[in-house]
Amino acid sequence: MLINLDNLKVLSRHNHSFIREILEVYLMNTPKDLLKMRESVVAQDWQVVRYFAHKLKSSSFTIGFIEGHRRFQLIEQIIKNEGDMSQITPMFDDAFLLCDDCITEVKLELTKYI
Repeated sequence: MLINLDNLKVLSRHNHSFIREILEVYLMNTPKDLLKMRESVVAQDWQVVRYFAHKLKSSSFTIGFIEGHRRFQLIEQIIKNEGDMSQITPMFDDAFLLCDDCITEVKLELTKYI
């Protein structure tokens, strides 16, 4: 499992409607954000990449997607610290694949809250 909803369940006091809404927002926004981030990586528009890395880092954390959170955090830090930008593309590619698997898991979890 890539996601762990335990913290979200505690935070929401097991409110199924709230959990469902968070999962639905993740499913609605993440694919769009990943595509925009990919375009920005290709264009080497690092500040836009950093913006989406931050946004995806936060949403990943919310649903307990720790591997995604770590990768987006690292991308964000490299750009913030003006580090080795050549690392960004392979990191993004890895994060993109993980997110694809995560989206599948979120869809399965969502069926428990409908």
